[in-house]
Amino acid sequence: MDELKNIAPELSKLKKEVPFSTPKNYFDDFSARMQTRMQTEKQGEPEHKPKIIQLLKPFIGLAASFALIFLLVYVPLKTFITSEINEVTVNIDHSDTDSEFLNILEGIDESSFFALLDESESETTDDFTNEELMSYVSANFTDYEIFEFTKNN
Repeated sequence: MDELKNIAPELSKLKKEVPFSTPKNYFDDFSARMQTRMQTEKQGEPEHKPKIIQLLKPFIGLAASFALIFLLVYVPLKTFITSEINEVTVNIDHSDTDSEFLNILEGIDESSFFALLDESESETTDDFTNEELMSYVSANFTDYEIFEFTKNN
């Protein structure tokens, strides 16, 4: 005990009693209280039928979380990525065709250039057959566009 006083003087001053106790006369009417409690549990509480909202609540939450993920991820990505892709393809298309055209023009002298112009004018006078015209129109226009054109003319 002296050793405890030396090591922890505050701890040695505490009383050695059990701090917990039951209320007075608690066990006098304990059996009667237990009987009434058991009878009420046997009768049971009336069961409440779950409402539709309570049944659908997990699914609504899941759908809302997917919608939120979709709005936060897919829509911005689609907006930014498609605009970037369109800009890149437009730049690539223009630069490729422009550079090819310039390379061709640089390799041609004036007399060859004028000769090519004369040939292209003479080639445009070719006549097309009705079958060729019909196949071209059917391949490049929809029925509705053809109908609108014939209706307006």
